[in-house]
Amino acid sequence: MEVIDVDRAEAVASVIRRLEIKREQYLDQRLYPPPDDPLESQLAYFVSMVAIDHRTSLWEPFEGEIEGEFFHGADALYRLGRIAYDKGFFKAEKLARLTPSEAELLLSLGGKRVWDFHTRVLLLRDVGRKAMLRGGFEKLVSRERISDLQKSLKDLRAYEDPVGKKVMLLAKFLDGRRLADFRDLNEADVPVDNHLSRVAYRLGIVDINYDFLESGVEVTREEDIRLREAVKTAWRIVAKFADIHPFALDDYLWSFGRKICIRESPKCDICPLKEVCKAYSLSRFPPEHLHTITWYY
Repeated sequence: MEVIDVDRAEAVASVIRRLEIKREQYLDQRLYPPPDDPLESQLAYFVSMVAIDHRTSLWEPFEGEIEGEFFHGADALYRLGRIAYDKGFFKAEKLARLTPSEAELLLSLGGKRVWDFHTRVLLLRDVGRKAMLRGGFEKLVSRERISDLQKSLKDLRAYEDPVGKKVMLLAKFLDGRRLADFRDLNEADVPVDNHLSRVAYRLGIVDINYDFLESGVEVTREEDIRLREAVKTAWRIVAKFADIHPFALDDYLWSFGRKICIRESPKCDICPLKEVCKAYSLSRFPPEHLHTITWYY
């Protein structure tokens, strides 16, 4: 049984506080639309892209050169999304009728499709149809409260995760881009994915049996939800101790999990958190818990 270790969370927060982490604004125009584009277009892009922003690979990495520059994983997905955006891809009526051949523009790289290609096509079609029913993306998306955003998206299949990873990710983008003015930002949480779970287990802010994690036994849907809720709560505690907003913390942790605390051979020599890391003290670096077939994260 996993347990949240508040003392470790406080120790981690003390280091996080010294890092002086800043919020991102998501203005890289290789990945995101121009900030002065029409609101409807920007909302269409972010709602649609977050809908398909979950694990990009199982056996082979989703990566390659795009217009002369190498991209990997989610960055590759958003780079392709940005190119598709310029071609008018993210219109509700187009998404509602999206075909696999049309989706190749967004979901294939170097002749290889993302691993759950057809699932993402169906998720995008669902987004398009629901947006059309509501009269467009501006009417689909509530931008006054995060709690209302979650309610407004609850009937979209892509956003049905009980832990709310994609809702929180979308809220983070909308807030960072100043596309929303959420009055309940103090209720925000980190969007929990594999990186944040793995880092939480290794740091020990969620105390879980390492033998179990290393066994490779896949957890059930119910167990996955319970574990990610624990991870979400642990990071909320860290954020409060560190006096940092969960969205800023997520910006840091997502990059940290991809570049330093990686699944295989973590780069402990350059890790700013190793002094408070349980895994480092044990020289034992378990992966995140295993729950493979999901579009929640």
